[in-house]
Amino acid sequence: MNAVASFLPKWLLRIAIFAVPVFLLLPFVGIVGASFSKSGALAFPPSDWTLAWYRGIAPGWYDALRYSVWLGAATTALATAVGVPLALSIVRGRFVGRGLVNALCVAPLGVPTIVIAVAGFKFFMLAAQFQDIGLNGNTAAIVLMQAVFTFPLVVRAVIASFAHYDSALDEAAQSLGATPWQVFWRITAPLIAPGVIAGMLFAFVLSFDDVVVAWFMGDPGRPTMPVKLFNAMEVEFDNAITALSTLIVAFWAVLALVLNRFFHLERMFSRR
Repeated sequence: MNAVASFLPKWLLRIAIFAVPVFLLLPFVGIVGASFSKSGALAFPPSDWTLAWYRGIAPGWYDALRYSVWLGAATTALATAVGVPLALSIVRGRFVGRGLVNALCVAPLGVPTIVIAVAGFKFFMLAAQFQDIGLNGNTAAIVLMQAVFTFPLVVRAVIASFAHYDSALDEAAQSLGATPWQVFWRITAPLIAPGVIAGMLFAFVLSFDDVVVAWFMGDPGRPTMPVKLFNAMEVEFDNAITALSTLIVAFWAVLALVLNRFFHLERMFSRR
C-alpha cells in the first residue's frame, strides 16, 4: 500500500508535465491547421488544403505589421534604457530607499493595462490643455505608455541574471588594473547580456501584442496589428486571419530559437 501511495504521485506528476504543454499548444495547432483549410469557416482538422488564405492577405495587414514591429522596437529601446540602469542600481546600489525603488519597479505589473491606458489618455489630455502638448493619437504616446508596463520586465530579467553572478570576477579584474568602466563593459555586460536580451524580448512581445494602450492612445487611421485583428474579428472572422496568425507564431518561434541559440537564455533560469 505504501509503495502504491508513493508511486501514484510520480505518475500524476508525469501526466501533468505532459498535459500542460499539450494544453498550451493545442490552440496553436488548431490555428495553423485552419489556415490551410479551403473552408471559409474556422475548421479543424482541414478537409482539404490550400495556400489561398496566405496569398489573399491584404497589403494593409503588412502595413499594420510593420507599424507594430516599429512600435515594439521603440518601446523596447525605451524600456531597456530605463530598466537596465534601474536594475543595476537595485542590485549594486547602497542608497536609502533602494527597497522602495525596487517595489515601484514591480508595481506596474500589478496594474491592469486598461487602467494604464485610461490614466495615460487622461494625462495627455491635461498636458494638451495646459502645455499645448498633443500626444493622444500619436506614436510617441503609445511608446511612452507601453514602456510603463514593459520596463519592469527588463528590470526583473536583469536582476535575475545577477542571481549567479560571481563578484570575484570584478575584484580580480580590478586587482589587475582595470578601471570600473572596463570592468563593466568587459566583465559585467557580457555576463548579464542573457538577462538583458530576455528582458528586451519580453518587452517587445508585450508591446507587439498590446491592444488596449494602442487602441486608446493610437490613431484610428493607423492601427497596429493586434488592434486591426481585434477589429476584423468583430466584423467577420475568416481564415486570412488564421494565416496571418500562423505567420506571426512562426516568426516568434524562429526568433526565440535564434536568441536562445546565440545567447543561451535558459542559463538565466538554471542553477550552476
